[in-house]
This record gives sequence, C-alpha cells and structure tokens, in this order.
Amino acid sequence: MAPLPKHHVVCLEECHCAIPKFSFPYTYQGYYNTTSDEIVARIKDATIVISTIVQVMPAHMEKAPHLKLLAIMATGMDWVDKEYCATRGISVINSPQSNISSVSEHAMGLYFAARKKIVEMHIRTTTTDEWAREGSLTKKFLDGPPLTASQEVLGVVGYGALGKRIEMLARAIGFGDVIVSERKGASQLRDTRVAFEEVLKRVTVLVLTCPRDTSTVNMIGEAELKSMRKEALLINVARGGIVNEAALAKALKERWISSAATDVLEVEPGIKGSPLLPQDGEPIPNLTISPHIAWFAQETITTLQRLLKEGIDGWVVGKPVNVHVHEGRILR
Repeated sequence: MAPLPKHHVVCLEECHCAIPKFSFPYTYQGYYNTTSDEIVARIKDATIVISTIVQVMPAHMEKAPHLKLLAIMATGMDWVDKEYCATRGISVINSPQSNISSVSEHAMGLYFAARKKIVEMHIRTTTTDEWAREGSLTKKFLDGPPLTASQEVLGVVGYGALGKRIEMLARAIGFGDVIVSERKGASQLRDTRVAFEEVLKRVTVLVLTCPRDTSTVNMIGEAELKSMRKEALLINVARGGIVNEAALAKALKERWISSAATDVLEVEPGIKGSPLLPQDGEPIPNLTISPHIAWFAQETITTLQRLLKEGIDGWVVGKPVNVHVHEGRILR
C-alpha cells in the first residue's frame, strides 16, 4: 500500500474548541482567531484548512496553491463559494447537526428570558433601587402581564432537525399550538405546512431556524414585522441577516411587536454601529441578545471534534463524509 501523502493542516479558529488529532501524517498550525486580512498569509502553504465562521473566499484561496480541502467545523456554510471550490478541485466538508440539542434548548431559554423580561428585571434589581421605591416592578411590563406558554402559538420557520426539536420541546413545555411555516413565496403548501404570510399573522412566538441563503436574506423586514401581532416575540437562532436589523430595531422602538431575542447578528462579533446594539449607551427596549453561544455545550464540542476527525480522516483515504464538493463536483 502506498504511503499516505503528508498534509499541512491550518486551523484559523481554535477559539471554539480543541482540534482533534488526525490519523495521517501531517504538520499543523493553529491560530486562536483570524481576521480577513490575515487569511492569505496563514493558508498559503496549507493543503487542508479548518474554519468555522472565518470566511475563506476565492481571493484568499487563489494565494493557496496547495489547498485541497476546506473543512468547516460547523453546520452553517452559506459563505462558501462552492462553484469556485469545484473549479479548483478543492473538496468541502462540514459538521452537520452537531449542535441540535444545545441550540434548541437555547431557543427555549431565549423565549423565557424575553417573555418574562428576566435580563431586564435582573438589571433593574441589581443596579437600581426601583424595586424598593416602587414596591413592584410589574409596571415595567409595558404590554401588561406576559402570556404563559399555554397561550402561545409558536411558528417555526425552518423545519429541519433543529426546527423539529424546537417543536418537540415547545409541545413538552405546554405551548398552546405549534405551526410550521412553508417557505416564503412558495406557490404550493406541503402537508402540515402553513403559508408563510399566514404564520406571521397567527403566531405569538416566531422562531427562525432556517439556513441563510439568497432566499432567506432579509426574509423578515418591515412589512413582515408590521404584519405580526402586537404581542409577538421573534426569536432568531438561525443566522444574522435573515432578519433585517434596522427594521427590527424600528419595530421594537415603535412597538410593532412585543419583543425579540437573537443569538446571531449580521456582523459578528457585534460591532458599534449595528442597528441592534446600543448607539448612545441606551439598549433597544425589549431586545435580548446572546453572543452566538447557542451552540456551546459539552455535547456539541464532543460531536464537532468527532465529525471533524471523521471528515478529514475520511477525505484523506478517499472516503469523504459530510461532503458538499468533491472531485470537481458540487454534490449538495
């Protein structure tokens, strides 16, 4: 048997979790994190590049003549230029469904945090004397008493493994009803699906779990937010950019909807200037943000490491798994 070729593996983001050992001869260079202007210098000698959210674009790969495999240590990979990779003969693999349990549970956590104003109440209780002065903080619920789960109608946009588990958790918690949205703009409805526009009008909680692609960028804008119920809560555990952030900020400030909670922003890490982050020290009312940590759990880390090792080891021996581009062809 011919010896396996030696590879040079470069990981651009060790900040997420430890990188497993691989089962073939290789050299390794890892970086805690990488900015866009550092990519070219760091991947120029790589045969295998590991990335998570750092976007390795064709302009970067043009300067990496030995690159043969782009391994995405995440489920989402909407930024990958598959056509370019196929033309170059660069294989692309990812780590699918590695965080379903964690993200679905985080979505439920965001629901309770937003609906019950847990973060706001914590801040008021620990940084002001309002509770002592006023005797109760219930008047801070400007829309009146919050709904309980049994009164909620949950709408799920994106009915893959994540959407299905959120549905299961919501029913177990005791949500009054759960409906699943058809794709926006679809001309026909699949069984058990409800038209996107109808979902927006009916739900009290809208959870986004769909991938980001050309059909979902800015899927939720001013028109969609205005069509929702006043008591509606919007939860995004999908990707930044699916909700138009300027429109959401306006909707919350002008109280078109009750509240929103998101684990993702269009630009990450969040930077000053984002419509959803404080501009002059004042946070947007009724908005709860977590810094893209919904995925973070012991189970997710173990699964990511296993999938990354299986994916790269398999590709090296000619048996790739979770492959999207291989041997010049886009497979999915």
